[in-house]
Amino acid sequence: MDSPESAPPGHGDHLPGTEIMHDRDPHLVHGSKTGIVLVPQPSEDPHDPLNWAPKWKSIMSQLVTTFVSTASALSMSPMFPAFSDTFDLNNTQLLLITGVCILSFAYVNLIVVPCANIFGRRFVFIAFLSLSVASYVWEALASSYTSFIVARVVNGAGAAVCETVPMQTVADLFFLYERGRWTVAFFTAASFGSFLGPVISGNITQRFGWRSFFWLSMAMTCFNIVTILLFCPETKYHRDPASKPPRHTAHTSLKPDTEGSPTDTSPTVDSKEIYSTQPLPPKPGTGSPCSAQYKLWQPPDPQWKAFILRDTLTPFRICLYPIIFWAAMAISGVANFVLFWNLTESSVLGAPPYNFNASQVGYSNFAFLIGCIIGLVTAGPLSDWVAVKATERNKGVYEAEMRLLGLIPFAALLLLSVLVGAFAILDLWPWPVLLVFGFGLSGLVVSPICSIAVAYAVDSYKPVSGEIMAVITIIRNTFGFIGADVWAVGVGRADVSFWEEVAGLDERF
Repeated sequence: MDSPESAPPGHGDHLPGTEIMHDRDPHLVHGSKTGIVLVPQPSEDPHDPLNWAPKWKSIMSQLVTTFVSTASALSMSPMFPAFSDTFDLNNTQLLLITGVCILSFAYVNLIVVPCANIFGRRFVFIAFLSLSVASYVWEALASSYTSFIVARVVNGAGAAVCETVPMQTVADLFFLYERGRWTVAFFTAASFGSFLGPVISGNITQRFGWRSFFWLSMAMTCFNIVTILLFCPETKYHRDPASKPPRHTAHTSLKPDTEGSPTDTSPTVDSKEIYSTQPLPPKPGTGSPCSAQYKLWQPPDPQWKAFILRDTLTPFRICLYPIIFWAAMAISGVANFVLFWNLTESSVLGAPPYNFNASQVGYSNFAFLIGCIIGLVTAGPLSDWVAVKATERNKGVYEAEMRLLGLIPFAALLLLSVLVGAFAILDLWPWPVLLVFGFGLSGLVVSPICSIAVAYAVDSYKPVSGEIMAVITIIRNTFGFIGADVWAVGVGRADVSFWEEVAGLDERF
């Protein structure tokens, strides 16, 4: 079982998220340039993912996979008119096309997390991506609404791996002070998928028909599987801090105190230093993965029964932890605000006075994308910089709450986006105002707020990083599914009660 991430030895117990980041203890490994104590402490194994050189730590393949999976799952809105024409659907049935997918997306993570801990990140990634490929073929060939809805459930199940495993990988590969920027990169990839995906789906639908979008998704996911096979070695690593010898070569000799009691064998320090002739342990940033870490199938963890029990029960146990619950609610609020725009953009922009066609509705998502890029440039470095500076002011003691200071400017922008976007829809303001302040600002804040909130929770409870993402996804997507009814009524979309339509699904099966 993965060992908890704790403060360096000898510093006693700390509250969750508290780490000693500046310490002169020579037994501790420090960053070569920053002088910061590395948390978690890497082992002496050059194949330890924490010791890998930067080129081996690249998670670009996983980021691209997250982009493709998110785009394929959440780019339905520009295609709603085409779905309606093909299957003769009302607006409530159209909402379910996204709703059942995000619900499956959330709850399947209760299976993904224990599988990733038992069989490794690499195998689980490939297995669930293969499920996604099957779902895209099914969606492209669906001849009825019932078949299409079931395929959407399978699509959400396959895409679920991109919600939790990348965050587990970030925790596997990077030290605490590095995680902020990579957490932002993950959420940015997901945001890019939800923002650029509608641009792609709208244009493909306009030119080639909606089925072509799923064939493209299938091809891109097959490409992702190949990149995972070639460029993503296994990152799950059993690291036992208690069993590691000190990572230094010069040490003092210990000998019994001959002047004390004959029975007193307590060691005393000899002033003469003895230098070990053993090879130097690898410095962090110089190691590399071994061939075994590229195997498709890793032997199941010997403690797999404990993982099943822990990973199944832990999400329910930790969901009400104040830190995790706050992070889930913060992410749920901002992410579902963006989901609101995603679900309603066709009905808002396709109606008078805007009268956008499918391609134009898709192009409107460039506003999200531009905002997201600005958020990417500022949020990651800002989060890490704030945490490092606050740690220095706190005499080298890092508190997870220090990251929250970076939320202040983005929370203010979120409030502005909500207010202006609401009035723009209500009073039919010019579309540039809606796109800049409603779409653009919400795109700017979604990645920073989500990444800072997740980094705060993961810093506090790193051993359950996967379970944290499962809890957050379940809460976020459940509220999103429930809220779809309210949002549909709010913009005049619902022809039939949302819940009546949900209840009617089982009759079709």
